[in-house]
Amino acid sequence: MGLFSKFENKVEDTVEGAAERMGGAPLSPVQIAKKAEKQMRREKMAGAGKQYAPTLYTVLVNEIDDQRLFGYYPTLAGETETYLSAKAAEHGYVMDGQPLVRFIADEGLKRGKFEVIAELVAAPIVAQLRQEEMERYGIAAPAKPANRAYASAPAPRPADPFAPSADYGDYEDEPHTMVLGGPADEDVDPLSPASAQLTAYLYDMTNDRAFTLTKQNTTVGRESDNDVVISDINASRYHASVRLEPPAKWIISDEGSTNGTFVNGRRIKSAPLRDGDIIIMGTTNIEFQLL
Repeated sequence: MGLFSKFENKVEDTVEGAAERMGGAPLSPVQIAKKAEKQMRREKMAGAGKQYAPTLYTVLVNEIDDQRLFGYYPTLAGETETYLSAKAAEHGYVMDGQPLVRFIADEGLKRGKFEVIAELVAAPIVAQLRQEEMERYGIAAPAKPANRAYASAPAPRPADPFAPSADYGDYEDEPHTMVLGGPADEDVDPLSPASAQLTAYLYDMTNDRAFTLTKQNTTVGRESDNDVVISDINASRYHASVRLEPPAKWIISDEGSTNGTFVNGRRIKSAPLRDGDIIIMGTTNIEFQLL
């Protein structure tokens, strides 16, 4: 029996049977798996002589379909993940861990319609999202906040963008320091007036883009009229803002985003930024830099 036939036998009867009881078949598991595989092939990336497959697959569905099929998502997601892992191996693709398939309601879709978005996402982010999905389905205990420090913050992008994330160890609340020139042992707090000579940047590690902070207040989000636009369905339209407070203090504030803003693995409402801080918005990793 082929791989796809096994997949059909495992999920099609279950979900189609549920659809019949609900008065119609809103979604086909086979179609979802096929489109996810198609997106996997389309979004794969080459690096270091290998081809890397996406690890996060977001299935956008109609709100009514989402409500009706919610109880079947764990089975459908789990079997689709197994299928995608096997297809990646069959095509010779490398995956950074087990893929995650999740379902999100989209008010813009008609009943029976769906879209699949495939993304290359760092393993710690996938692990965090998987935990959240398990909590949403009620099949996992909530993670303890104390264990989140740096758990979801990836290492700054190395020469090989697919190299394993570094282990940061325990988080410490001590201020970061940096050298601004002169003797190597002359450290200066980056929040001091002396840091005014530096230029601030937001480096989008996920998409390898840098944005210079030239305004007193910089908006960040998915909407095109933001100062810094991040193409991430998991980010809010107006996700956060970064403002400069005289003489040279940079503050990041969450603007009521759905999934929150994280600095060095901790969810914040507002927090000062220091050189090298890692910001997470949705599944996008951003490094704050002073150069």
